[in-house]
Amino acid sequence: MTRPDFDLIAPPHAPFHSDGSLNLDLVEQLAQRYSETRIAGVFVSGTTGESSSLTVEERLALARRWCEVSRDTDLSVIIQVGHNCVADACEMAKHAQWEGAEAVATMAPSFLKPASIDDLIACCAPVAAAAPDLPFYLYDIPVLTNVRLPLDVFLQKAKSRIPNLKGLKFTNPDLVLLQECLAVDDGDFDILFGCDEILLAGAVMGCRGAVGSTYNFAAEQNHQMIAALVAGDLETARALQLAAVRRIRLLQRYGFLPASKAVMSFLGIHCGPVRAPLKNLTEIELAQLQAEYEALEESFELALS
Repeated sequence: MTRPDFDLIAPPHAPFHSDGSLNLDLVEQLAQRYSETRIAGVFVSGTTGESSSLTVEERLALARRWCEVSRDTDLSVIIQVGHNCVADACEMAKHAQWEGAEAVATMAPSFLKPASIDDLIACCAPVAAAAPDLPFYLYDIPVLTNVRLPLDVFLQKAKSRIPNLKGLKFTNPDLVLLQECLAVDDGDFDILFGCDEILLAGAVMGCRGAVGSTYNFAAEQNHQMIAALVAGDLETARALQLAAVRRIRLLQRYGFLPASKAVMSFLGIHCGPVRAPLKNLTEIELAQLQAEYEALEESFELALS
């Protein structure tokens, strides 16, 4: 059984105008939706936020805007500053602290990769030191970085070299490694789970929060899943997890990121196109996706009523 105060954190989509330029005006509308759907915080410039397709200047502007908009709300702001250039990551971390973010995170460099735990620590330590007053998270997403290292060992070895090390954003389906990370220092590190399709497993293992793309538009169903787990209603919790899997499978058929941006538009929040190398949906594909998505959501509601 998990704690009842399990936090869902949304990774905002990169907000673009129709011409592909950054649309900072949309941040306020996104923040309003997150407040309405009981989202605890935002993970800015992650994978969902197309960070690898943004310039450093755009990422700085986006971080600044999120900090401004969230300042008088209950939303916590985590700025993801990972970059193949560690110096650029340090610049963004320093900026995040200056702007008033609550935490920073970094993914490992993914072109010239760290080959060992010591190499990974050497990449992370200067980034964390650039924002020494903020909690620091390593963002593990091996399906994209292809950096596959024993992160329980990272936590054990890095804590002496990274004083502000808070934990991991663990976007990794390896539940054995997840258990090992959660056990380090008797559970002292914060492991934010990043796999929406097995959120239930992460919660059972002992994670106290999660970051996931689908919390942008399906937060309430995930809140219900956690509530059912806490109440001991495993049948409902499992049904809601299966619904999440089917929702994700549908979006994957169309290309997950462009399709999830499209779903936001169905809700009246137009986050704009995706940037190359991602491919935007055609008008026919958008119509097909909307029909399938709405039919799927209606079937979930009927099944759970």
